[in-house]
Amino acid sequence: MPDGLTHVVVGYIGGERWLQGGRLALFLLGCLLPDLFLRGGNFLLQGLARQDFLEFYLTPLHTPLTVLVLCVGLAQLFGNGQRKAAFYALYAGCLAHFILDFFQRTISGPGFTPLVFEGYQWLYPLSWWDAQVGLYWPEHTPLALAALIPWAGWIRLRRQKGQVENPDDSDGNEGAEGERL
Repeated sequence: MPDGLTHVVVGYIGGERWLQGGRLALFLLGCLLPDLFLRGGNFLLQGLARQDFLEFYLTPLHTPLTVLVLCVGLAQLFGNGQRKAAFYALYAGCLAHFILDFFQRTISGPGFTPLVFEGYQWLYPLSWWDAQVGLYWPEHTPLALAALIPWAGWIRLRRQKGQVENPDDSDGNEGAEGERL
């Protein structure tokens, strides 16, 4: 849970400036999609198969190409004028997720024996290559949240104050046909 919350808080801090309303919500959903796809499948199928079987089939779901397909599918739930904006917001959130994961260290990361099913396969299905910078462990995210959550709160308060002072500002969340997103 702390890792998912970190993805959302960092996504909010990074996305609130250029996305508002529905687009920000979709961006934040995109920040969670790779983990929901991987860990949700693992949770739902854990009693049906061996762990190594699950890792073989579920680990590739946490890759840029597979979430691209997922985002295209989710964007189809929106009207014609909103699909493109919905796709871009969802996929941008997924890419923000992957950027954070790239700096994370996993047990197969730098300084450890690489295992086939650990880490993140960035180029799947073309390769099982796994690259990580390894700046922090997933267990460090609660420490990061201690600073990130107040920062996000400060940004929210600043935005609310700005909206009260300038209530006529447009948030720019209209689709191609003028539909709100």
